[in-house]
Amino acid sequence: MTETQTKIINKGEEILRKMESQSKASLFSKDFWYGSVMDWSMKNDKFKTNMFRFVDVLPSLTTGDEVATHLKEYFSEGGKSELPSVFNVGLGLGSLAPGLMAGAIKKNVMGMAKMFITGENAEEAITVLKKARKNNLTFTVDILGEATLSEKEAADYQRRYLELIEWLANDSKKWDANPLLDSDAEGAIPKVNVSVKMTALYSQVSDKAWDESKRIVKDRLRPIFKKGMELGVFINLDMEHYAVKHMTLEVFQELINEPEFRSYKFFGCVIQAYLRDSYQDIKAMIDFAKKRETPFTIRLVKGAYWDSETIDANQRGWSTPVYSVKAESDANYERCAGLLLESYRYIRVALASHNVRTIAAALVKADQLGLAKNAYEIQMLYGMAEPIKKTLSDMGYRVREYAPVGELIPGMAYLVRRLLENTSNESWLRGKFAESKTTAELLKDPSIGLTPTPSEYVKKQNLFHNEPALDFAVKDVRDKTMAALTKLKSQLPRNVQPIIGSDKQTSTNVFTRYNPSNTSEVVAKVQMANNDMAEKAIQAAHAAFATWKKVPALERSKIIDRVADLMNQKKFDLMAAQILEVGKPWAEADGDIGEAIDFCRYYANHMRDIANPLRVGHAPGEVSQYIYKPRGVVTVIAPWNFPLAILAGQVVAALVTGNTVVMKPAEQSSFIAEGLMNILTEAGVPKNVVQFLPGYGEEIGDYLVKHPLTTTIAFTGSKAVGLLIAKNAAVVQPGQQHVKRCIIEMGGKNAVIIDNDADLDEAVDGVLYSAFGFSGQKCSAASRVIVLADVYDKFVDRLKEAAASIEVLSAENPKAYFGPVVDEESQQRLLKVIEEYSGKHTVVFKGQAPTNGYFVPATILGDVKSNDFIAQNEFFGPLIAVIKAKNLDEAIAFANSTEYALTGGVFSRSPANIQKIKNELEVGNMYINRGITGAMVDRHPFGGYKMSGIGSKTGGPDYLKQFVEPIVITENTMRRGFAPEENVN
Repeated sequence: MTETQTKIINKGEEILRKMESQSKASLFSKDFWYGSVMDWSMKNDKFKTNMFRFVDVLPSLTTGDEVATHLKEYFSEGGKSELPSVFNVGLGLGSLAPGLMAGAIKKNVMGMAKMFITGENAEEAITVLKKARKNNLTFTVDILGEATLSEKEAADYQRRYLELIEWLANDSKKWDANPLLDSDAEGAIPKVNVSVKMTALYSQVSDKAWDESKRIVKDRLRPIFKKGMELGVFINLDMEHYAVKHMTLEVFQELINEPEFRSYKFFGCVIQAYLRDSYQDIKAMIDFAKKRETPFTIRLVKGAYWDSETIDANQRGWSTPVYSVKAESDANYERCAGLLLESYRYIRVALASHNVRTIAAALVKADQLGLAKNAYEIQMLYGMAEPIKKTLSDMGYRVREYAPVGELIPGMAYLVRRLLENTSNESWLRGKFAESKTTAELLKDPSIGLTPTPSEYVKKQNLFHNEPALDFAVKDVRDKTMAALTKLKSQLPRNVQPIIGSDKQTSTNVFTRYNPSNTSEVVAKVQMANNDMAEKAIQAAHAAFATWKKVPALERSKIIDRVADLMNQKKFDLMAAQILEVGKPWAEADGDIGEAIDFCRYYANHMRDIANPLRVGHAPGEVSQYIYKPRGVVTVIAPWNFPLAILAGQVVAALVTGNTVVMKPAEQSSFIAEGLMNILTEAGVPKNVVQFLPGYGEEIGDYLVKHPLTTTIAFTGSKAVGLLIAKNAAVVQPGQQHVKRCIIEMGGKNAVIIDNDADLDEAVDGVLYSAFGFSGQKCSAASRVIVLADVYDKFVDRLKEAAASIEVLSAENPKAYFGPVVDEESQQRLLKVIEEYSGKHTVVFKGQAPTNGYFVPATILGDVKSNDFIAQNEFFGPLIAVIKAKNLDEAIAFANSTEYALTGGVFSRSPANIQKIKNELEVGNMYINRGITGAMVDRHPFGGYKMSGIGSKTGGPDYLKQFVEPIVITENTMRRGFAPEENVN
């Protein structure tokens, strides 16, 4: 053991001895009920999950009956409690009446919350903070709540921060001086310390609109920083999720380097040591501090969002930003703390940890550097690790509590994080106070035996992995997107022609495609195919079928894999085409291309699976094989709203199964479709296997559907056209040798149900994007919101404020929440509907929209009945009908009352109600406590029933089988009375 490690062990043992000499304190000794909850949570994972979920939902429950119902749903099965007897009473599962029981339970949970939250407002908090000062503990106050949903909420947070700063600053003038708390090695420091969250001040923080978001955030922070400086208050900019880490650090540096603030040293920010790039961030901050020439503070924390950061990164297929094991975070913390302490001349250090080993390592490092005890400080969370705080304070260190203030409902997320931290298997506090680990275990060097874990997303073998979304927080991604747009705009208008074989066809019938965000700009001039070209194309495809079907399935799959690779290589150019031709905002364009890539890879993989003959039966002397053969010419008629994803998915499904294709894209997205045609050719799809026919649906689309050589029709679009295709395909034409197979995806009138106990933060955010993403031009979009009566007014009010905060802008503008609708016909139709039905229903909200494109304002109509025209028909635009329901049964009946069954969902925290929705809601894709759009290949195979379509789900295990014929080949293996031996598995 090195000399330094020996000193760390000695320092840690000293702290532990002094802690134990105070009392036999327990981590959970403050409250019997809380202690019992924590103790049982560490013994029973199911109880822990249910308890913390119950704590989360409790503030939204308004009656004793609701509390009783949720208790039984979370904690008993079949009416029988599975818990120790103490909880049957403590949790109200005994004989108490619902009203009495609800009061008792709420009192207990409020008591738990008050252990970690200083008060609901500044007045309540001051009493707690003054008491802490008498015990030689100082504070930093934070207003509970994180990312806001509306600009109204953001303005309210800013006002509350300003009031809090002024209130505390004025009251602090009456506080007795305490040299331990109110001075450091350089002199006096502020008595009042306030922590601010960036995302609380601006509801539309966007990684795509990076510079604009920073500008607005700085505008919102500047008055807070100024007020703090004027009143001599320390202002700390908190760190939140990794998604806003880089922006937070940039905002902090730029703001405190402004001339007005450059000489004030009582500003601070946070570095999270569980982040893999934290050490490099500290080095960059040190370089910045040297240039600024006025010190500031860095609070070094472990980090509080490990679970969500890990889950989010894995869901997106991104590298994990946090260390995978706790020992890595602990070791990195010690390394980061050392670097900060070495840079004391430029940066002041606040060491935030409850881990005695971590603290001891930092104290030893400070001693080795010759730093005075008051040259830095130690921070801990209010309500946790009281024995450690007292010990360190008694040893002469300045200890500051992170002290949240605010209402209980926004405080639930914070409370649950604290409960999770206290009961985590790897919690140092749990190890010390609940599990009585040995001193050697508690003070072990975290770097011993440590094997670094990889940050890269690890793909599991034999599993499909979705294409990762672009991370627009990375400057290079934003720059490449803008460069692709600039390049394409310089090449406009593009000339698009039909392609038969490898030959471009000429037509005098030209469709002019305007940029829907800017109708003065022509994106493409499309030469439209006619019926003569359609005949030529289908004959060429029919002739090519004889050769293409013989290409081995594995070779076809390789070609489709190359298609995916080429899409990936050309991603930014493909995005630019979508942004300009159909008005897709940046992230929506990226998502569409990612889905197209997923379709290619998923169908190529699936073809490999089904290419092998399947042995059926087990009779001796006979071999039967189940195989698939392609059907022939497939006509693909695709929409403009997912101009690459749906088109590519249908085309490559047909190709990989051995069929040939006549591809007719929507008129509005013909340039994007030409890009797919070029990629198919570059990937190695032979001449004549795919024909490219831009044209009008009512002309060549109808011709292709009725043609006798068409064997399969893959269509996505409106109900009216889909049903007409099904009708026409059913008519047998002269010379036709197949019953035509139709794979038809049509519309939806999709509903989201808001239960009484829904998390309204999640519900508002989920509904808003589900309804208004890509201007509501998705068949999966939420066009109905069915809200239970008890929360109707509250939900509608918050939805209105959130809608008022989003911006409708050109799709080229990275700040756009949504852009234009696709064309003038759609715009005029929607504006007419909005005008007509605004006179028949309550206009909850109608937004603003630009006038130089095909823009339609976001509109929310309330007091709609479930059988009203606007609640029964699909409009394909940014229009929401809000319907009030008496109870969940009525809400489900309303949701099921339309002719469609595509997507739908619910926001609820009632296990029983969620199960009821699962059983009774009539939709093809059901979503629980999340938005109802954004289906991903393999994870959410997509498609509905009733009038939403026929055929199996795209991106699912059955989709390819619609493009093939199952064939059984049976061979008699007996010859002259004997048959070969077989190994039949």
